[in-house]
Amino acid sequence: MSVPHVSAKDWAVIVAGSNGFDNYRHHADVCHSYHIASKWGIPNSQIITMMYDDVASDPSNPFPGKLFNKPTASGTSGVDVYHNCQKDYTGQSVTAANFIKVITGDATVGGKYLASDENDNVFINFVDHGGSGLICFPVGDYLYANDLIKALETMHAKKMYKKLVFYMEACESGSMFEKLIPSNLNIYVTTAANADESSWGTYCPPDDAVNGVNVGSCLGDLYSVNWMENSEAAGEKETLAKQFSIVQNLTNQSHVMQYGDLTFTNLPIGDFEGNAAVAPPNSHFPAHHRDSTHHRSSISTHVDSRDIELHNAYYRYIRANKRTDESRAARQRLIKVLEARESADEFADQLIRRVTKVMDTSRFYQTPSTVQCGKCCKHVEHAVKKYCGGFSDYALQYVRVVQNLCIEGNHSHDGTVAILNEVRGICKLKNLSLGNVAH
Repeated sequence: MSVPHVSAKDWAVIVAGSNGFDNYRHHADVCHSYHIASKWGIPNSQIITMMYDDVASDPSNPFPGKLFNKPTASGTSGVDVYHNCQKDYTGQSVTAANFIKVITGDATVGGKYLASDENDNVFINFVDHGGSGLICFPVGDYLYANDLIKALETMHAKKMYKKLVFYMEACESGSMFEKLIPSNLNIYVTTAANADESSWGTYCPPDDAVNGVNVGSCLGDLYSVNWMENSEAAGEKETLAKQFSIVQNLTNQSHVMQYGDLTFTNLPIGDFEGNAAVAPPNSHFPAHHRDSTHHRSSISTHVDSRDIELHNAYYRYIRANKRTDESRAARQRLIKVLEARESADEFADQLIRRVTKVMDTSRFYQTPSTVQCGKCCKHVEHAVKKYCGGFSDYALQYVRVVQNLCIEGNHSHDGTVAILNEVRGICKLKNLSLGNVAH
């Protein structure tokens, strides 16, 4: 259905591309981002959210129906970002294809979509896992860098915005834009990490308590928490350039990057994250307050996103009452997570050796010369999903192995078939599964 166009000039598309309680932080980030956009004046009709929406109701959640993006001391209830969080696309409708339809104004999506025009500003905030040249959607669905860039070019050709700002939280998120996004699209991008590294979770165990109760998962992502807490501390008039500088400094575990058109970073963040053209409406959503210098709290345990499933499993085990069913279940889960990581490591090494017959595999773990490896990568990654359970959050680092093997084989039909045969053989014969461990 089309969204009626009203006088406000800003639109926002806010997406969490994950599911499962270990990805609590993504859902909390997205709800927090939604509240900032809404509180700062973007009408709900012009905010489009996508989230699987299984975390708040997950049995592991000690606060059923609530999500928190920041820890609090015992006696302080904290801010429930899930309260009144708008959800436009949930469950199986959260797909890469639907996201592309939403941002390109394709009415066949069957729900809300961007109906913006050349006078409007657009803010896109994507939060999830990624690998070299791709970002993830729930249940093993990927959006590739070249497809995202094509969608942004389509938006530009259709005159769907005046200026567009894109904030992306994902491992290797820089690879979605580096050397790919033209500088003449009026699009400014910042990413949580460069093309080679992980992004990081924050407010992780043991610093995950809200009102004295341990949540059992990271409450936020470091880059996302930094830009949102800075927005609330500094206000709508802070410039994009100033926010980038602050967030880059605070996000000290990865390299926050910027891409695209850097000529309008002197504009206020309120022109995009909110709507500076209208007065913010009355809101009962409180800010996550910071002081004027925006120093991070000492409660800020950070964890590499690739390691969060393991980190959470470890803390569930050591927190469990010993010699109980809870402890035994937590121990078994920790063992399974470790075994799954070993399977992913073995898969990558065996795939390289069996396809190339080389003994020194080190070069295949390096950043590929190009992330645009076309049909070869897509076919292989589909085979990984079919035969190996898909790439887990940890195993996504080995997408670069697939890309390097495709490049080594010159993307030929025979080369692709050889890789596909080895994927099937390794996972079926060795009974390897690369997917995340179920709760």
